[in-house]
Amino acid sequence: ESSAKVNVLLQAYISQLKLDGFALLADMVYVQQSAGRLMRAVFEIACKREWAGLASRTLALCKMIDRRMWGSMSPLRQFKQIPEDIIRKFERNHDFSWERLFDLDPFQIGELMHFPQQGKAIHKYIHQVPKVEVSASVQPITRNCLKIDAVVTPDFSWDDNRHGSGEIFHVFV
Repeated sequence: ESSAKVNVLLQAYISQLKLDGFALLADMVYVQQSAGRLMRAVFEIACKREWAGLASRTLALCKMIDRRMWGSMSPLRQFKQIPEDIIRKFERNHDFSWERLFDLDPFQIGELMHFPQQGKAIHKYIHQVPKVEVSASVQPITRNCLKIDAVVTPDFSWDDNRHGSGEIFHVFV
């Protein structure tokens, strides 16, 4: 069935699997070129119709397709300089959430992964993953109108080689 084939090809694309066969490769190129655009279109439709749950799920799928990484994978997979075994340790260690890693110093990260000599480098990469702090104050104006002041502050180290000239963030209110 064609929908199952597209589903499998999309999963293979995100998983970065290599395929054999001319027909499969041609189909994979089509999925590779179209999947991101189609998912962003579904995301835009969900936003326009104010379907928050669907918008959140499609945005997550958009990021998976663009980065070619599953949502369960560590964001450190974006850094090719980090050895694969260290990344797998981060993904297997369920005692520490990704958010808690930001609070650790280089020594603690090295000890956590049993690679003390890699702690400083991993700490640097963790703090290059885009993250923002959002604070908001809400003030009622009328029964049907609210004034919302939002302050968005970057909480990561900017690197022109990695981030380019800008990063895109969506703020949902």
